[in-house]
Amino acid sequence: MQRSFRYYDLILGAFVAVLLCSNLIGPAKVVQLDLPFFGKTDFGAGNLFFPLSYIFGDILTEVYGYALARRVIWAGFGAMLFATVMTWVVLAMPASPN
Repeated sequence: MQRSFRYYDLILGAFVAVLLCSNLIGPAKVVQLDLPFFGKTDFGAGNLFFPLSYIFGDILTEVYGYALARRVIWAGFGAMLFATVMTWVVLAMPASPN
């Protein structure tokens, strides 16, 4: 039986993009919302879209199986590690005097 991997690449890319954005862009801004029953609440902006990574992970596990879902999660961690190292390298470089 041949399995269809029609949307596997799309979900992989979405998972990695959400993971990178929630960890790199999200903590850069603290937002405040006035929520009913809770009042004013402060939190990092990444908290708004990080839960999407769990949804993508569940879809991957249910549709494509545990082994392929694990590969996507490792790809996400690898991309996060690469982005972290590149950020560190860029921040360590001296600024232009101009």
